[in-house]
Amino acid sequence: MILTVRFVVSIVVAAVLIGLSGRWAPLQLMGISLIAAAVTCVLFDWFQLRRIALEVVRTCDDKLSLGAENLVRLSVRNSGYSRIRGAIRDEYPEEFAARGNVQPLNLQPRSEADISYYVTPPNRGDFAFGDIYMRVLGPLGLAIRQIRFPMRREVKVYPNLLDMRRYEIGQKRSRAVQPGQRVVRLRGRGTEFESLREYVPDDDFRTIDWKASARRGKLITRQYQEEKSQNVIIVLDCGRVMGSIIAGLTRLDHSINAGMMLAHVAALRGDKVGLTAFADDIIAYSPPRQGRSQTLNLLRLTYNLANASGDSNYYRAIPYLSRRWTRRSLVVFFTDLVDPESSKPLISQIATLAKKHLCLCVIMSDPDVVSDARGDRLENPEDAFRAAAARQVLHDRQMAKAMLTHAGVIVLDVPPERFTPSVVDKYLEVKARAML
Repeated sequence: MILTVRFVVSIVVAAVLIGLSGRWAPLQLMGISLIAAAVTCVLFDWFQLRRIALEVVRTCDDKLSLGAENLVRLSVRNSGYSRIRGAIRDEYPEEFAARGNVQPLNLQPRSEADISYYVTPPNRGDFAFGDIYMRVLGPLGLAIRQIRFPMRREVKVYPNLLDMRRYEIGQKRSRAVQPGQRVVRLRGRGTEFESLREYVPDDDFRTIDWKASARRGKLITRQYQEEKSQNVIIVLDCGRVMGSIIAGLTRLDHSINAGMMLAHVAALRGDKVGLTAFADDIIAYSPPRQGRSQTLNLLRLTYNLANASGDSNYYRAIPYLSRRWTRRSLVVFFTDLVDPESSKPLISQIATLAKKHLCLCVIMSDPDVVSDARGDRLENPEDAFRAAAARQVLHDRQMAKAMLTHAGVIVLDVPPERFTPSVVDKYLEVKARAML
């Protein structure tokens, strides 16, 4: 039982009255009566608080999304006949950021209430929610009962699953057929043969099937559709260079979020997706496979990848990938470029790989460095030095990007807020243009 300020004030007033009773005797009786009344009211509150009947249920996903606001819902039921006033607090993992986990409670007899709040995990891995605590105020406001509900629960923090669900819902809505509409197969510029038809003036001469034209005595063209079951390999650099924090997450965490979103979209489009993760040695490898089960497999491989540490050994990782997988694929590297000299191992190895595969190198620009390079506010010599250093960093980075582009590698350099959408858009562009 916890005594409230109201009870303490009552006792202090009674003590003052008793202390002044030397000047006027009736004050002593008033003080003693006030103490007796306060104690009686506290006992009444305690008796009522012992009779309350509360039930609490926590609802949240077992797999939370990294860097996103995840909904946690608390369902509170008052099955007694007394009104419940107080506050409720959920014990979320201490590493998380939370919004609204402590909320007031006001329940009428025989009623229920749903309380929601949000948690934002900053890291991937295994975590646990603790117990739920509730403080209930007595009817007279002189005592508080604190109740603990044992609710420990293990959760896993995965790459951003919420974005995957939103994308899938959007795809389903876009594919929904409204009344009066009909489904039409869209024929694009892919390389997978779909059908033959008569030539029309706008057709490309390269699509003419000369043998079929000779048999029929008129020009016949081939129609192609977007390829199915192409190969996409995600390569995650888990080295020290990916450990810097941008927009609340490390470069590695941003890369895993984008990579898993890419895997999800590719799986929905029928492509095979694989993954290689490395630092100074190979950390994880999964050859390209098809289907949603492969996406789940990649999520299991990446949700607990260690934070970036050690140097990135490109001389081991890229030859390893070349030996393990020989079919032409879209190989998407999530890494970072510093300058031509520091990035020489990466540039030389990707350039070799690009002779057989279509390589996409995805790097994240640092908004702080870009802002410093602009030099919008040069108020002292330190600001000028910072701006000059930032410009040199961007210049060296541009040179390294130019070397990769010259080697036939597609380079995508985007800010954190556009990182995942840009990767998905580039993949869809590769598919639409039949570049693979």
